[in-house]
Amino acid sequence: MATITIIRWHRLAAIAVGGGCLGVFPALSHAHVKWFSEPVAEPAPALPDSTTVVVLCVLVAVGTLLAKAVDLLSRAYSLTPRCLRSRSTGPLRLVYYLIAGYFLGAALTGTFLVPHLHVADPLLTLGVAAQLVIYSALLLERGRALCASLIVMLFVIAGLHDPLFVMEYPVLLGLAWVVLFADKTPTPLGIFLVRCLLGASLISLAFTEKLHDPARAIALLDHYSLNFMSEFGLAYSDRLFVYSAGVVELLIGVVFLSGWVTRLTVGVLFVFMVATNSYFFWIGEYRMAMIELVGHLPIFACGILLLFYHPVSDKTGSVTSHPGVPATASEAPGRPR
Repeated sequence: MATITIIRWHRLAAIAVGGGCLGVFPALSHAHVKWFSEPVAEPAPALPDSTTVVVLCVLVAVGTLLAKAVDLLSRAYSLTPRCLRSRSTGPLRLVYYLIAGYFLGAALTGTFLVPHLHVADPLLTLGVAAQLVIYSALLLERGRALCASLIVMLFVIAGLHDPLFVMEYPVLLGLAWVVLFADKTPTPLGIFLVRCLLGASLISLAFTEKLHDPARAIALLDHYSLNFMSEFGLAYSDRLFVYSAGVVELLIGVVFLSGWVTRLTVGVLFVFMVATNSYFFWIGEYRMAMIELVGHLPIFACGILLLFYHPVSDKTGSVTSHPGVPATASEAPGRPR
């Protein structure tokens, strides 16, 4: 009984430290600015002052160290809940449905993968048709090779029209790999690619939408009261809020790339996405809410893959694979949960 009590106490401590470390930052970090605003011309990019840079760097360093501390705690006391050690194909089937929903939503709104990407009408029509094919095949769980090929094709076309797309949405390639090679469960390499590409995507979005050029995000804050820090009476400018949001996205991306506390980080990411989406529903911006909900479905799909199929390390530091999924060199002993 004493052992059980200690383990529960450490589990609560891990959740409190990790969640507190990431949860104190603004939830705007996962609202895709380009989806809801037009480019804003600034006379010159306004760089943050030295104090702001120092503060943001300290936050990134502290957040990274805390994530590592929680990772060590989780490794020592096997804190991963047993319910997340999946033995069924249910989570993978849900992933297929989420991806299918994403492509259906894009097709019904006449979107080529993302709302801010503009392509010529003939190509847009072909893109919409391809997205409907992907939706139908994934829903029926047929033609997975065709689905993966079409996803890669759409990704390449989008990259040719907007080179930044390749850096901001590589997670689509990870999902295409899972669709192509997953059997009853995803392969270890597939999970590794999903984790790394999701982290790279978040880091890229942190820089391209917030840290490098915060003008569009600040313009969005002029129309919507997302800066809840100022609502608390704090001297927290919109620019500082955007920088803080970018730091959150950057920190979460770094933690994903490192492989530390993967499941806890997925939980934090989900909380942020649900928070921003709920806000748009709450203020009556149903169109924006639905755009963000559909646009985030691939990230939810990645999160479910990492929650249920990411390898689990026991107290001795060895990796416990899921049934049917052998451990590989890409997931070395003592690595992430």
